[in-house]
Amino acid sequence: MVVTLSRKSSPSGRIIQFALVVCLLLTLAAVYVTTRYEPDERLQVILPPTPLKEIPKNLSGLTWNAETGTLFAATNDPEFVYELSPGGEVLRSIKLQGFKDTEGITHIQGTLFAIVEERRGVLSIFHIPENVTEVGHDIHARLDLGMAPVKNKGFESLSYDPATRTIFTIREGKPFIRRDIVLDEMFMPIEVHSKPLPALKVKDVASIVFSSDSHFWILSEASTRIVVLDADGAQRNAFTLDIDSRYFQPEGITLGLDGKVYLVGEPNILAIYGY
Repeated sequence: MVVTLSRKSSPSGRIIQFALVVCLLLTLAAVYVTTRYEPDERLQVILPPTPLKEIPKNLSGLTWNAETGTLFAATNDPEFVYELSPGGEVLRSIKLQGFKDTEGITHIQGTLFAIVEERRGVLSIFHIPENVTEVGHDIHARLDLGMAPVKNKGFESLSYDPATRTIFTIREGKPFIRRDIVLDEMFMPIEVHSKPLPALKVKDVASIVFSSDSHFWILSEASTRIVVLDADGAQRNAFTLDIDSRYFQPEGITLGLDGKVYLVGEPNILAIYGY
């Protein structure tokens, strides 16, 4: 819309034209305010990015096990799962026989976990028994998510909602679409739903975690941000990570007790924050 003030206009005409211009500017301002995002917040540092000497490299996925009060982290080459204390002490390492390019991991119930192999595009549900240091490719359930058309742009994020018995995953690259995988009483996949996420403004999705208030905490390694979306995909919050990306590439996120946010990433880094 263009409004031109004419020199030949009468005083009343100029007032009307001026009022139209003011209305147009107020409308544009309202659109800007309702569509822009608030500045990112900062998380409180509890443990700054710290190397875990027992883990050599490629630390990627992370999940909180509320039943044991411990963390489980996955590496992709070599394929291992590490159980960690809430403070970051490595309690045991579990070799994954027959798995390849293991990226995301989530705890389901008891000794049952889900893990995603990005290169293969496969979601596997399997057991990690207590006290073992090696598990085979003995799968409880398996779901083909489809291989990514571009290398390193497949599914590498996982989280689980026990209330609805649903596993969530998002493809790493754009366009961002959330897959909701519903499990039956035997924890077998029975339905898969897809939801586009147009409000997600990040360069990639490295990891997600579903919170108790039904929000999705989404970690972007390339953007060094955490974006919080509600169940409908609208942005509710965002945090900028004050880290040196040359030293720490965040790949996994989970939520623990007392408002703690745990991050892991390459090469072998753990960081803990509060919110």
